[in-house]
Amino acid sequence: MADIKKSGNWFIRFFKISDSETTYFHKGEIVIVFLVGCLIALSLWFLVNLGREYNITMEIPLEVVGYSEEMAFSEIPPEYAEIGVSGEGWNLFSLYRNPPEIIIPFDDGTVNIADIIQQHFATHPDLVLQKVEPSTVSIEVEAKTSKRVPVVPEMDVRFANRFEVFGSVQVDPDSVTVTGAESVLDTLQSWPTDALRLRNVQEQVEENVRLADSRGLVSMDVSEVTVSFDVTELTEGEIRVNVRARNVPDGWQIRFNPSVLTIRYDVPIEYYSEAQEMVPYVAYVDYREIEHDTTGYLEPVIEPVTDDLDLRLRSIQPRRVSYFRVIED
Repeated sequence: MADIKKSGNWFIRFFKISDSETTYFHKGEIVIVFLVGCLIALSLWFLVNLGREYNITMEIPLEVVGYSEEMAFSEIPPEYAEIGVSGEGWNLFSLYRNPPEIIIPFDDGTVNIADIIQQHFATHPDLVLQKVEPSTVSIEVEAKTSKRVPVVPEMDVRFANRFEVFGSVQVDPDSVTVTGAESVLDTLQSWPTDALRLRNVQEQVEENVRLADSRGLVSMDVSEVTVSFDVTELTEGEIRVNVRARNVPDGWQIRFNPSVLTIRYDVPIEYYSEAQEMVPYVAYVDYREIEHDTTGYLEPVIEPVTDDLDLRLRSIQPRRVSYFRVIED
């Protein structure tokens, strides 16, 4: 308890005059004098230096006004202009803290924003405008139109070991109505979401995700969707499958070497028994591939016999087989 009381009073003890002190200032007064001196020195530095001439580069916001709400931009004009200004430090400091918003009256076509900004700075004789970038902007609008497009979820999902998506990813609502310029909507086939980032996933997911920012080019009837999907644990299966030939002309036979492939696959645990009771894959080579081949080796096509088991192909051994034709009598 004594240690706590001692440590809690360190601030008071620091400013308390000790019996051994013989100087005019005790420790607390010395600190206060030092801080006041620093404050005075800093104030003098500001007074001297902010009275000098400086050049700065900064961004000021732009806003286009006066266009009809029935119209939409086919290309968004810049939100900011970069300007170079010179003047006394005090004036520049005030400008930097409170940059003006430049109002651009709507005029379909090219607008000289350098002249508009120059007119604004004419009311500030202590400041000299040196540059404006961009000096002009192109304002193009079209009549608004609407279109329904599907929502495509952007996903950055990492699953726990041996876990994967089970079935398909569901999005609700699965489409969105976008409104904007016709030339813009003509290029839209879908609309993405913000990235859904999840780690070590091993159970069902249902998350609200915002739609990607349109940057003001189009508007949408919803701002977010629900992304959901089931998750399952996978186990490994293995089968041996004969390689077959398809579309072989009458009177021909095709033999392969090797004639059997070893296929390893992942399957949801709940479907493992069903997969073991059947041959879930077929392996074949189309005769048209043989006709165009010049190497003597081909990669067989591997196809699941059903989509109901949600199989995941892992490996095939061997990847390539040789072949030869057998002419029937």
